[in-house]
Amino acid sequence: MTAADARGDRSPVGRLSDLAARAGIGAGVTVLVSVLPVVGLIAPAVGGGVASWTDGSASARGPRIGAMTGALVALSSLPLTFFAVWIAASVSPAATVGVLGLALVGAAYVVGSGALGGYLADRIAADRERSRAADATTQSPVERLKHRYVEGELTDAEFERRLDRLVTADDDSDRPESNSPPERADPSVRERER
Repeated sequence: MTAADARGDRSPVGRLSDLAARAGIGAGVTVLVSVLPVVGLIAPAVGGGVASWTDGSASARGPRIGAMTGALVALSSLPLTFFAVWIAASVSPAATVGVLGLALVGAAYVVGSGALGGYLADRIAADRERSRAADATTQSPVERLKHRYVEGELTDAEFERRLDRLVTADDDSDRPESNSPPERADPSVRERER
């Protein structure tokens, strides 16, 4: 992601081409998944979800990307639809209307389920981010330091130095203060305790 992408300074053509590229990925996944038995019924939702999942945009564009994925799949099936209409037209006008109706319902299903897949992928990503943020706030400082070390953000020496500092600070807070005078109980309180 470039600095212009992060700020949202991209041109409309750049945003549209990015959207079309994501939708193309989703359409390819939809076509590949559609040949699987049973799973093929939800192929547009899977394709829309994958297309949305690959999007690195800060805004939630999942439903839009998923719907565009479904539209690309519906457009790619137009030659088959025209062939079916041509065959139906030779049979009867009622068959032609039936084939056109089925084609419209099928296109609506593909576009709608693609949008649903994109929406669900966005929701899953948002929930995952929320849980990561919640985990980061509930972790102890030592756990956060270990996580940063595992992620490669800290060198060995820096990790050891910060860990020693945290352990030392933790030991200091556990120890009672030796500079303060010991508390003296009032003799009347001492007698009540007996």
